[in-house]
Amino acid sequence: MLAVVGGLVVLIVFMAAGAAGVVTTVLGGTHQTRCTFAGDETPAVPGYTSEQLANAATILTVGKQLNVPERGWIIALVTAIQESRLRNLDSGDRDSLGVFQQRPSQGWGKREQILDPTYSATQFYRHLLAVSDWPAMSINDAAQTVQRSGFPHAYARHEPAARQLLTALHGHTCTRTPAAGEWTVPVQGQCTSRFGPRGTGFHRGLDIAAPLGTPILAAGDGTVIDSGPATGYGLWIRIQHPDGTITIYGHNNRNHIQPGQRVRTGELIAEVGNRGESTGPHLHFQIEQHGQPIDPVVFFRRHGGPALCDQ
Repeated sequence: MLAVVGGLVVLIVFMAAGAAGVVTTVLGGTHQTRCTFAGDETPAVPGYTSEQLANAATILTVGKQLNVPERGWIIALVTAIQESRLRNLDSGDRDSLGVFQQRPSQGWGKREQILDPTYSATQFYRHLLAVSDWPAMSINDAAQTVQRSGFPHAYARHEPAARQLLTALHGHTCTRTPAAGEWTVPVQGQCTSRFGPRGTGFHRGLDIAAPLGTPILAAGDGTVIDSGPATGYGLWIRIQHPDGTITIYGHNNRNHIQPGQRVRTGELIAEVGNRGESTGPHLHFQIEQHGQPIDPVVFFRRHGGPALCDQ
């Protein structure tokens, strides 16, 4: 394989029919993506382990977020099946690594970057999209143009398996385990009301609409200082973070944590509700510093968090 490419910071969000999924990652970081599956049932695809299915789900999710047509997802899957059988390998031919067996010596990124399946999938798609006529190519030839493999005709045979995986994984959820000190999006949904003037008043947070019962995650590491009823918020949670910042999660349907409890970034803390002064199921996400509310979008941007509401 031969290519030269740099990394980017991205927020990857996959909204599938009937379910919502998310992958968030800092490309260039050292933390690998970990995928889990919504609900109690893990998809069963004969011949594939949970690790392989998780890597396939990551590839599909990244492709969706990058607005790659479905044909591109199939190209990425056949490539990963051929190169690693969807395993995140820490070795390979010469210095090849990861799900796509990308090579640090050929400009694909640092070792720790390539071993993050989200990073490596993003790199693959960026290379594919740089091929001007890739949609007109056969699936095999498009994969080979990106990979430049010593086995140039090996990809096409994996198309049936790729389509089987696409069907089996449709609508499932991927999440990354954040590192200590990182920030993450508390709920996946549509931003319906931002921070700032609203009508004759001032909106002190960010409203993110999502179906009733959607998981709410702790935006960062901290200690729960309130969990219960609150005027206007219906049911809320307040978390104090190590630097004194407080995050607030309001209108919850149900809380899963208690005051005094320590939580980690990305930990389940509540479910989206419609309690209090609310016109529909959503999370009111508020951030305060020194007792004053600040714009969550700006806060996340300044603190290296993932993008909120596409910023």
